[in-house]
Amino acid sequence: MYDVIVVGTGFGGMTASALLAKKGYRTLTLEAASELGGCAGKFERQSFRFQAGATLGMGFEEGGVFSKLFHELDMSPPPVHLLDTIMDVHFSERTIRYYQQKERWFEEIARQFPKDSAAIVRFFEEMFSLADAMLSFVYKRPIVPPKTIKHLFQAMQKADRKLISATPFLFQSIAKRLQHYGIRDETFIAFLNGQLVDSVQTTIERCPALLGAVALSIFHRGAFYVEGGLSNVVHTIAERYKQLGGELRMRGKVVSIRKQRHWLVTTNRKQTYEAKHVVFNGSIHSIFSILDDSIKRTFSIREEKEKKRPAWGAFTIYIGADDDLQTDSLYHQFIVDRTKPMSEGNQFLLSASAPFDRQMAPVGKRSITISTHTEPLHWWNRHAYDEQKKMLTEQILQHVNKTFPLTNIHVQLVGTPVTFSRFTHRAFGKVGGYIPNGVFSLLSTYSPQTNVEGLWLCGDTVFPGAGSLGCALSGWIVADGISASK
Repeated sequence: MYDVIVVGTGFGGMTASALLAKKGYRTLTLEAASELGGCAGKFERQSFRFQAGATLGMGFEEGGVFSKLFHELDMSPPPVHLLDTIMDVHFSERTIRYYQQKERWFEEIARQFPKDSAAIVRFFEEMFSLADAMLSFVYKRPIVPPKTIKHLFQAMQKADRKLISATPFLFQSIAKRLQHYGIRDETFIAFLNGQLVDSVQTTIERCPALLGAVALSIFHRGAFYVEGGLSNVVHTIAERYKQLGGELRMRGKVVSIRKQRHWLVTTNRKQTYEAKHVVFNGSIHSIFSILDDSIKRTFSIREEKEKKRPAWGAFTIYIGADDDLQTDSLYHQFIVDRTKPMSEGNQFLLSASAPFDRQMAPVGKRSITISTHTEPLHWWNRHAYDEQKKMLTEQILQHVNKTFPLTNIHVQLVGTPVTFSRFTHRAFGKVGGYIPNGVFSLLSTYSPQTNVEGLWLCGDTVFPGAGSLGCALSGWIVADGISASK
């Protein structure tokens, strides 16, 4: 019998697995696919490597989440490179260069928005201050929402004066803070909407101020290019996990989680494993299909309510092409029409591999990933699927070619929510966590510790939320919680 079974090898699952193995727990990690990482995974075609999802690294700066995690695991991270430019943001009439260093970013603000620059700088300074307050709390890894009086007491202990000073902003939106500073410039607001929808899945009107503050400040703490892609971070943690004695089994999709005296986890290969704790690293959207009915009846998260919580899907184009990109930036955001929603190709992110990165592409070539948000349920109409895919691909590439003509493409593949569902086993291909629906969204987050003893959750649909940092932290919180439950 195992102490812990971890289901899924995304950032949350591998973080929990490695930390628990280091603490001496007998741990089994199960992965349904043939590749680690889930939405942070990779695949290869014709000497090109492509990243399934997010491509920009964070948390490798001194004091950052991954710096602390790798130190905790007594290991070194894969090679990373601090970026001077986070990304270029392209509008039809201009390009905004989003600098990592705060001072250079403020200079760019003065150049791009001279009329409102003083107010915009004050707005960003406020965002940085609020983010400091939030992250000083989140990085202490509290269990939120608290499940017991003990958790509540621990959370209160971890809350410092910075966080208490930020409480007046708890029920304000980013839009409210912009109104406070009198900022109405349409291009700047579209810029913010593009950043927010990529990081926290929503725009200024529905984004809580504290959540938005973290999203708008996190790159300024450190934005990194990871050699070989973010999947290399997961693979490095997995190797350390195995060195520490952890067991990892691939191509074993979990089809049942039930509880008798202990937890029983069964795979599609009809193998059943027993453990004291089970950690589910995946979207909560996907857990109900494998939970035993007796558990679902007592589970505090209700399946019908869960189905109604909105979440995005991703439409992604993977391209292997000659290195003819005439730019020194590796990341580019395109906002086609600033007055329209930031989805379905009107806003998309282009990531290119570094010219020196031979893990990603051969000499003289680049691996390129282009991604836009999309309504996932639309893609399950099989009659319209092919035409919808063709139209959106042509629409996006038409806009790309106006800025970066891709003249010699060797590989071109397209991923839709159907693709993500097939390869990452996420229900309906929903990715990136939940879409915040207003200022009270922070109060509707789910805790990594469930109300069912021994069942834990990590990943982008529980506290502290989506992204590589949030998922890794959720796994760390789970490891802490299991250790404390002895």
